[in-house]
Amino acid sequence: MRYSRNALWRRCAQLVSTVDIPEPFDVPLLVESLAAKRGRPIELIPLAARPNTPCGVLAATDRADYVFYSVDTSPLHQEHILLHELGHLLCGHAGDGELHETVAQLLMPNLPVELVRRVLGRTGYAQEQEQEAELVASLIMHRARRARPAPVSGELERLRSAFGPGV
Repeated sequence: MRYSRNALWRRCAQLVSTVDIPEPFDVPLLVESLAAKRGRPIELIPLAARPNTPCGVLAATDRADYVFYSVDTSPLHQEHILLHELGHLLCGHAGDGELHETVAQLLMPNLPVELVRRVLGRTGYAQEQEQEAELVASLIMHRARRARPAPVSGELERLRSAFGPGV
């Protein structure tokens, strides 16, 4: 289904409003909550970056959902990659095409291809599913950051002493 930008935004915002965001925000706790809600395990699998492969991949098998993510990037980027792939799960996206099968074989060479039902990799932002997953990830990050408590005065004093009186 093709959404207008406004309809896509509304759909994603409504979807994210149903997600329980842990406080303080923690991706593994979010994954645990989503897995319980879905009734199936979600495993996070860190990988070294490889040429010509996406920085994040979602693979669903009959037993569990697997989220592969690059560890060769900043913690903030890793968090966004994970949230993007979780966005695919939340949106109910299903992968198709030769690229997805190739990525599945590359990342999981010991699993028979027929075992892997779907694989989604971030290959570009032109595809509507990629845009939707990206927006869901951004909205989750926004909610998580907005929910963070303000620093207590002791933390502010440490910042002032580290950065000078102008802070």
